[in-house]
Amino acid sequence: MIATASPGKHDTVRALGADEVLDSARTDLAAEITRLTGGVDLVLESVGRTTFEVSLAVTKPFTGRVVVFGAASGDAGLTTHDLVFTHQVQVKGLHIGALATAAPSVYRSLLAELTALIEQGVYPPGTPQVHSLAEGPAVLQQLETGQTSGKHALDPWR
Repeated sequence: MIATASPGKHDTVRALGADEVLDSARTDLAAEITRLTGGVDLVLESVGRTTFEVSLAVTKPFTGRVVVFGAASGDAGLTTHDLVFTHQVQVKGLHIGALATAAPSVYRSLLAELTALIEQGVYPPGTPQVHSLAEGPAVLQQLETGQTSGKHALDPWR
């Protein structure tokens, strides 16, 4: 598995199981991923505007999938022209809340698999860093500039 992250997060991403971690700001990121893999079968896309073009570019034509489950950097644009003539890939959107409502049995199955992975130690759940509400603006600034890792929560009673 290949992952991308800012250099300060590489050790964290490796600890989560990535075989290779590349700097997400590399100007040749798509070319390097393609060189290493020949094209990928699955891209999990949560960033949006700033990474979406790379995600499309590295995905194997016709058989590869991009699963979009977030847009931290904003919405990305995709046209039918892109899908027909430039990137012949499958693009799927995933909203976990909508999945739970629309397909509860699939959602329960997914939770069962995640629970088993956590119990086996394959996927550690982690512990959020809790901040006071007054720290909110600073935490948001750190999130925006990519200086955080893991989950963060604001506690208004702290």
